[in-house]
Amino acid sequence: MAFDLAIWRQSAADKLRDIGGWLDRRKTQDAPYLMYGTLCGLSLWPLVDAMQRGEILPVMMALGSAAGGVGGNLIAAQVQRWKDSAEPVDEAQVSQWVAQNADNAEVRTALDAIVERLEAVSQAQAGLGQANRQWFADTLKRELTQLGNLPHYEAMLIGSGAIAQGPGAKAAGERGVVADTIYGPVVTGDRNRVVQAGTYIERQEVHTPPDLVERARAHYFKRLRQQCNVLPLGARAGAAAGDLYP
Repeated sequence: MAFDLAIWRQSAADKLRDIGGWLDRRKTQDAPYLMYGTLCGLSLWPLVDAMQRGEILPVMMALGSAAGGVGGNLIAAQVQRWKDSAEPVDEAQVSQWVAQNADNAEVRTALDAIVERLEAVSQAQAGLGQANRQWFADTLKRELTQLGNLPHYEAMLIGSGAIAQGPGAKAAGERGVVADTIYGPVVTGDRNRVVQAGTYIERQEVHTPPDLVERARAHYFKRLRQQCNVLPLGARAGAAAGDLYP
């Protein structure tokens, strides 16, 4: 089967769920952007692996669909260089390249788009224990703050390290809770029920803001008033004929 975005996502997920071992081996290194480099490097690795197997066109098409622009072209050129390298390339070298080029705004924009498209943050957190998950989130947030792209990741990092306490309490890990939709493992405080799911909805509630209701009501009465103040042409013609011919 030819390499495509779905295969890329699955291959990256397999790598990212083993990120704990990578971080245990590298967390003692005093390397810049260690977490960001590892996250993006493992996300890029399936591209490099597929290129080394000769799937050049499918790789470039998948990369183009996930990250276009100047940054996507720079990544494509680097992937091509890795393919043409006389020495084999491994995941550590790819992660190191990301860390070294993270200050390039164009490259970083493309990497962030890839991370989001592959759901790399939630996949990485799913493979970590509670303590490492919190360390992962804290370290990544610090690096993203230094890089200036933390806002792009805030929704992905909501609920990281959350715990549930007390009857009926709920806490969401990985991607957190957005409009009562929970992405990732869910831990409840009453029976500590853990649900592993891509999307898990316990109860969906829709709350309409009061100002939105008022605006809708005002719009309705405005339209009603406009329609009632305008008589159809046929009615006006009939009224005129009745005046002339009682």
